[in-house]
Amino acid sequence: MRTQGRPAPMAADSPQATDADQPSSRRPMSLPRSVSFWGFASLVVLAVAFYLWWGLEFGVWIDNGVYAVTITLLLFGLAGMWLVLPNPPAPASPPH
Repeated sequence: MRTQGRPAPMAADSPQATDADQPSSRRPMSLPRSVSFWGFASLVVLAVAFYLWWGLEFGVWIDNGVYAVTITLLLFGLAGMWLVLPNPPAPASPPH
């Protein structure tokens, strides 16, 4: 029952959903780092291939639109590759 545009309050004895009720297929999934790394590396390759293809196909090497597409692909690829690299080990502090 709705009154004045507000939903009716829930009864105190109604069951509430908990995390235990969620099916296991709802858990977040993650890809291995190597798959992510090569996926981002493919953006770098795609950027270079696009720039070369466009220049050879149309004979235009200086074009703001081509630069925009190439730089976007290139930077997303490089940033993604950098983010999925494993963290380097912390340097050991010198003994005192």
